Parts: sequence; C-alpha cells; structure tokens
Amino acid sequence: MTIRILALVCAAQFMLVADDTIVNVALPSIQSDLDFSENALAWVVDAYLLMFGGFLLAGGRAVDRLGRRRVFLGGIALFTLVSLVCGLAPDQGSLVAARGLQGFAGAVVSPAALAILLSTFPEGHGRTRALGAWGAVMGIAGASGVLLGGVITDLLGWRWVFLVNVPIGLTVLALAARLIPRGTEPRSGSLDLAGAVLVTSGLLVLLYSVLDTRDHGWTSARTLLGFALAVVLLVAFAVNERHHRDPLLPAALLRRRAATASLALVMLGSSALFAMFFFLTLYMQNIQGWSPIETGLSWLPFSAAMLITSGVLLQVLPGRPLRPFLVVGALVTSGGFVLLTMLDAGESFFTGLLPAEIALGVGIGALLVPTQSAATSGVGEAFSGMAAGLITTCQQIGGALGIAVLVTVAGDRTAGLIEGGTNPLEAAVSGYATAFWVGAGLTATAAATALLLRRMRAPHEAVAIA
Repeated sequence: MTIRILALVCAAQFMLVADDTIVNVALPSIQSDLDFSENALAWVVDAYLLMFGGFLLAGGRAVDRLGRRRVFLGGIALFTLVSLVCGLAPDQGSLVAARGLQGFAGAVVSPAALAILLSTFPEGHGRTRALGAWGAVMGIAGASGVLLGGVITDLLGWRWVFLVNVPIGLTVLALAARLIPRGTEPRSGSLDLAGAVLVTSGLLVLLYSVLDTRDHGWTSARTLLGFALAVVLLVAFAVNERHHRDPLLPAALLRRRAATASLALVMLGSSALFAMFFFLTLYMQNIQGWSPIETGLSWLPFSAAMLITSGVLLQVLPGRPLRPFLVVGALVTSGGFVLLTMLDAGESFFTGLLPAEIALGVGIGALLVPTQSAATSGVGEAFSGMAAGLITTCQQIGGALGIAVLVTVAGDRTAGLIEGGTNPLEAAVSGYATAFWVGAGLTATAAATALLLRRMRAPHEAVAIA
C-alpha cells in the first residue's frame, strides 16, 4: 500500500512540475494561434508561477487545518478542470486566467501530496528513500516537460499540452479516493486568514513587480512602488505571525539551521534551473532552428543523467552526511552552467550541449535528493503540510525570480550589442551566455550555503533533528 501511495503522489507532483516547463516549447504555436505579443506571451508561463508560488504557504496551512486527503482530492479535481479550460481557451485572456487557476490548484495539491508522503513513511530509512524518489521525480518532470511539450506540440498541437492533464488528473483522482486513508481528524483552531492574505499578497506583488521589469525596468517608479508595497505586506505578515496565537508559519519550522539552509538551496537551485530551461529552449529553436520535437528530444541526456544520479543516491545516501553530496552537486551544476556560456550560434550538439547537459543532470540530481531529506527531517506530522508548502514555495518563487532577473540581464546584454552593430543572432547568444554566468554564480552560492549543514545526516532509522 505504501508504495502505491508513493507512486500516486509522485504522479500528481510530476504533473504539476511538468506544467512549469511543458508549455515552453509550445509558446511559438500559441503565439501564432492566439495572436499574442511577445511580452503578453510570457504571462502564459508567468501566471502559473505567480499563483503557484504566491498561494503555497496558504495551501500548506490549509492541509494542516482541513486534512491532507480532502485538500488533495479537491486540488486535483480543480487542476483537471482548469487544464480542460486551458486546452479549449478561445483567446488570450481566458488562457492566461486558466493558467493562473492551474497554479492556484497546484499550490493546494503539492503540499498535500508531500504531507501524505510524510505521514505514510515514518522518519528513517524508508522516508529518506521516499523523499529521494520525490525529489528525483520533480527534477525529471522539469526536463520531461520540455520533451513532452515538443512531442505533443509537433504531433497533436499546442492545446494537447494542457488537455493531456485531463485523463491523468481523472486517473489520479480515482486512485486517490481508494488508496489515501482518511487518517486523523484535521487540527482544530483558526486558519490565520490575515496571515494568509498578507503573505500571499506580498509574494504576488513581489513576483509581479520582478516580472514586470521586462516592460518598465528596475528603477521605474512603477517597479519601485511594487517592491515597496511587497515589503510592507511581508513585514505586516511577520508582525501578524509574531502576535497570532496560532500563526500561519510557526517560528519553530525556521529555527533549525538545516531547514533554513535547505530552503535557501532550493531557491538558489530553482532560480538557475528554471532559467536554464527557458534560455536553452530559446537557443535550440531560435538559434539552432530545431523543431519542437527535436528540441524536446535534445533534453534526453539531461533527464537520463539526473535519473541515474538520483537512483544511485537513493541507495547510498541513508546514514551518510549530507553536506559532501550537496556541495559536490552544486559545484558540478555550476560547472555545467560554465560550459553553457561557451555555446555559439553554430555549436554542434555533441561538442556543446551534450557535455553541459550531462554535468547539469548529475549536479542537479545530486542536489535534489539530499535537499528534500534535510528540509523535512524532524518536522512533526501536525506541520507536515506547512513544511511541504515551504519547500515548493521556494521552488516556484526561485524559478519565477530566476526567469525574471535573467531575462532582464540577457535582454539588456543583447540590446546593447545590437545597438553596437553586432549580428542579432550572435547578440542573442551572448545574452544567453550572460544569463548562464549568473546561473553559475547562483549554484556556486548554493555550494557555499550547503556548508552550513555541518553535522546533518540522511536518516537510516528514526531520528529527531533539534
């Protein structure tokens, strides 16, 4: 039964994470069919990330208050429904709005799924392996989303990028109703609605302001006002949490150095990873001229390297110190980004992309498995939904911020070179290289952050982390 529940929640998480990237390869087809401008087209991706990242903390707390099973079933039902709406969208507005609702549903399902996993596997060797599988699924889903997006767009059309979620969602919903036990009753007490509104609003304003810099710049009055409002809302959230008798984000969750360092690792790694998918997809189609299916297939070495690395770690990690794996993984990932900076417009796949993809797959695979273990060890069942929400919040916010910041950096570099007379293709490649250098810096910073996990080990039997 436990293996079937693990497979079920991993399947749900695969669907959610793949939706972060599956749409990327289909964007040119969506743009042509629905007459999107380039700036408006970005919101097909950004609306999902904004709502997913913005509502995760509230979603995690809802799991703790309303019950894992109930929230999971409701979230999967909503995600399936709005995926159908995305696939049938007749215009720009309805597609972007439905993508936002997809993100909201994901913010509900993801912490519920991880909370179900944590309650199914007691802390120890079994949970370490289950969390390793969970982390591997998330990484592979990101790469597989690009592959599936290319194949589906070429063979069936862009609408099936969304419609494919409908049969998957219905299957997960039917199996979940049978497999997931009702468990204990939800905890009593208030839901801290004020805290939920403040933190969600603050994160949404922050993410929107960063993403909006592509149109208005970092120093515009509009951008600065957005950042100021986000700070006010998040400070108000902190004050509310300090004085609320039953806070949305219990301070005990953040008092462990292992937890805070792991969450920082998740955010840094996600910032680089999401930007990598974004820029490499543009490089493959706009610079190399590959078709969507060729673009999708070119990600296979990355997925394979990540899968193999994660599988090996699932076997060797239990009982071992986490820090060496995290530091090496982050440094190898940083090296992969450095290799990407060397790409040019006429680069061969085998001499350019292949070595970089293998290095990135190995590095990210080595990061995902131990990070999940470190971030959730020692968390009681009562706060498992909140811990799950924190992890995925950092992933989505890190991804959204990474794309927004690196798109701005790359765009500025490209525009400056074109103004100086550089060929547009060469200027674009140089802009991508600048973004990849930033990715290398982010993952090198992750290696330094991993040094904070001095005595942390992956559990091989029940342990408590103080």
